[in-house]
Amino acid sequence: MNVTTISDLNLVIAARLKQNAEEALTRGIQKVESREARLIEVGEAAVMERWRCQQDHGSGLCGQPLIPEPEAAQLLGEPQNPVMDEPAEGWLMIEDLDPVLGFVQVELYHHRHVLAAYAERSGR
Repeated sequence: MNVTTISDLNLVIAARLKQNAEEALTRGIQKVESREARLIEVGEAAVMERWRCQQDHGSGLCGQPLIPEPEAAQLLGEPQNPVMDEPAEGWLMIEDLDPVLGFVQVELYHHRHVLAAYAERSGR
């Protein structure tokens, strides 16, 4: 596709985001529309939910918010990638749009893992 205008570029980016969301859903990761997003709080910080786990980890549908790696680092007060213990089921990966780097692979952390890491760091 020949991209010659900003409008063309916006269409290409929107199509790629839609394709990424559809591919993620096949792996049990649901894109959350802004009108349905929940506020995710960890300590004194908060972010809006963008992804939700639709997998069954052995006890029914999970439904937990999934927090992208850069946002998890912010919630934990770390300048870059948070250092967290990998869960037994492994990290979930998606291709997401970074405002500086463009499309990149990012890890998604379950809200419970970010809360556990926060509690461990703050001694709670």
